[in-house]
Amino acid sequence: MPLTVRAALTLATAGVALASLPVPALARDTSARGEPPREDPHIISVGPTYVYDPAYSGVRTQILVAEQGHRTIVSLKAAGFPAKTAGRTFGAHVHQKACGKNPADAGEHYRDPKISSKAPLRDKEIWLDLKVRRDGTAKTRTVHRGLVAHRAAGSIVIHAEPTDPRSGGAGARLLCTNVPF
Repeated sequence: MPLTVRAALTLATAGVALASLPVPALARDTSARGEPPREDPHIISVGPTYVYDPAYSGVRTQILVAEQGHRTIVSLKAAGFPAKTAGRTFGAHVHQKACGKNPADAGEHYRDPKISSKAPLRDKEIWLDLKVRRDGTAKTRTVHRGLVAHRAAGSIVIHAEPTDPRSGGAGARLLCTNVPF
């Protein structure tokens, strides 16, 4: 993994704000997959872009997406959850489209078309369930065994409930942050 990506992941795990880190212009050849070259092998997004439930208007998100070999690493850090949510787990998923004024605008969960349809749903989608601490913060990280094709996903949505492992459902959409995959 390039040093800049490794350093950013280390800082994200430690809870350091990533918005002020410089993002070097690095290129990765994706022509074998029929995609244009990516200028950045990692993405940093700060949000949320939209808040759908006013009870969560104080929540702020930071998202880091990095590619390592044929894997996608997604880290989500959130702060400002209401005190009454301490100990609760919220589902969070990568969605197909960018956020919009309506919760449904982000579309369905991103599903990796290269993963077998017989594989468990958890392996085909990118789930980031997070548990809120007493101080109103939460963080999570997941490694997806595949690369997200350019523009195949557009956001991360935090839902009201933990993810159901059978259906992938997680209740109402509370917050949405645009992530330019």
